[in-house]
Amino acid sequence: MRFLLALALLAPAAVQAQRPPPRPQLVDERPVDEVDSPRQAFVLAVQMMANGAAADAIPLLEDALAAEPESAPVWLKLKEAYEATRRYDDLIRLIDARVDRDGPSVLMLAERGVALYRAGRSDEAASAWDAAVALAPGDEGTYRAVSQAIGRLRLFAEAAAVLDRGRQALGRDDAFVFERAHLYGLGLDYARAVALYLDLLRDQPEHVSGVRARLTRMLDGQGAPEAFAAAVDGAIALDPLNRAYRELAGWLALERGDYDAALDAIRALDRLEREEGQTLVAFAQQAASAGSREAAARAFDDVLARYPGTPAGRVARLERARLWDAQARANRESAVRGPTPAADSARRGYQLYLQGSPGAGDAPAVRLALATLVRDVHRDFDASNRHLEDAALGRDAGVAARARLALGEVAVRQGDLDAARERFADVEAGVRIGPLAEQARYELALLDFYEGYMFSALARAEALDENTAADATNDAIALRVTLGEALDGAEAPAPGVDLSGEPLHVYARAALLHRRGLAGAALATLDTLAARPGGPGALGDEALYLRASVLRQTGAAAEAVAVLDALADTFPASYFRDRALRLQARIYEIELADPAAAAERYETLLDLYGGGPFAPEARQALRRLRSAS
Repeated sequence: MRFLLALALLAPAAVQAQRPPPRPQLVDERPVDEVDSPRQAFVLAVQMMANGAAADAIPLLEDALAAEPESAPVWLKLKEAYEATRRYDDLIRLIDARVDRDGPSVLMLAERGVALYRAGRSDEAASAWDAAVALAPGDEGTYRAVSQAIGRLRLFAEAAAVLDRGRQALGRDDAFVFERAHLYGLGLDYARAVALYLDLLRDQPEHVSGVRARLTRMLDGQGAPEAFAAAVDGAIALDPLNRAYRELAGWLALERGDYDAALDAIRALDRLEREEGQTLVAFAQQAASAGSREAAARAFDDVLARYPGTPAGRVARLERARLWDAQARANRESAVRGPTPAADSARRGYQLYLQGSPGAGDAPAVRLALATLVRDVHRDFDASNRHLEDAALGRDAGVAARARLALGEVAVRQGDLDAARERFADVEAGVRIGPLAEQARYELALLDFYEGYMFSALARAEALDENTAADATNDAIALRVTLGEALDGAEAPAPGVDLSGEPLHVYARAALLHRRGLAGAALATLDTLAARPGGPGALGDEALYLRASVLRQTGAAAEAVAVLDALADTFPASYFRDRALRLQARIYEIELADPAAAAERYETLLDLYGGGPFAPEARQALRRLRSAS
């Protein structure tokens, strides 16, 4: 029997060669000479088809079907094998035999049409599909089954035509809208696809979410966004009060990145529905998340101008303040260097929000943001402390811990290292694990460093968790490098020994002065370090990096870049080389407004340190710079 002859074809030769020779080949765990039933033939054929041997499986399946003509699994597997081997005439005969035996059905005639079409007999295929429809013309399922069969041949227009025929036959204009539109989209007929959706939304606007989800699948098609937008604009012109049309217009504009057009659509929708700014706020938040801060700002400004006392106005005031804050940071505003317009607006926005909602649940987080702003930009340390003390009393434990950590930072800026140590120690003891605890431990290591307790600073830095994803850990690694190089081979000094003139101690004073914002004193201290006999010694690259950071702080951007170039030339293998490249890129992008030079530095950073901690930032910056060019 063919059951036995085909066993040798069960697996490719390469697979057979890998099998241990002593073990006899089994099928369904039975020896070869017992495989003589239709069921065993079917199992064997399935295995053969899984191994790509469909042609060899066909004789087995034919015999199995002859033995059990009513077996649906065998019939279906033989149909699959004929299709895989393109034996379409045999496939037609198989289907015809089933029709002769069981009588015609919609599904079987639809499949007969597919087989005829694949055999190159397109006219007969069309007749088969007509016959399938004629069997049950009053049933929706008939048109779906025939359309799906035709769609498998990628005859999308023809498949849609069957559904349209069904719509007319059933007398229901709203029948098969989603299916027809989907087929038109697959056939790249975007205009007809969106027209169907718009017809649906004209009378049933509640379907807008489903329409948007389906249009999303087609947006990547060439010309699709433009065709959709043109159709929606035309629909709005005919029916300007249709909310669904307006919502679609705003969504399409956002998908195309046309935030001005999106804002116009959302404004109209907000007025149409009398939503008092809620739609505008949602749009602004989405635009801000997508990086379009200008469009977000205009939307928030609209809300504040029209609905200042509404819930939407309250949200807009806070979000607008955050945008001003982000702009101040991006522009590197500083009261030391000049006017701070964005920071001033952010400060007023935060204050107005807190005055209007003093007991709101997010008030502590807002106070923390305000405190950080006035500390960093305005250098108003007293105001910063007041807001931080209030934030530290809030119910949000995370915000309270960040506020206590920030209180330590303010103490450092004011030069009160004892108070700073107390506050950082409080956070370390209270939080114990996580990024905030690691940051507090790093700050305690820095305080030891600033005050000259170098071996203690090194021990603290070495004790930090080796989680390189954390900023504190990366900074601690840099501190360990600095201390390790300077203390290499040294022993802890005896009590009372004055080391204030040693390079590491001079460098630590300069680092503290820089952190406090005392740039002039920091540069003067670095000058004394450079003027020492032998210069800064092992701290040469660190001293250059610190000098560049201080120069940037004073606004001397070009000088800072030159110092970083000197670092790269003099110390090409420096641990601080990747940090120097990142700092150069930032200066070129922000202060010097030279995106090409910034991109070049980021590319070099990725080339040299593609697996380093600053690589994700560099990749994100490159995407931003390239999209803006």
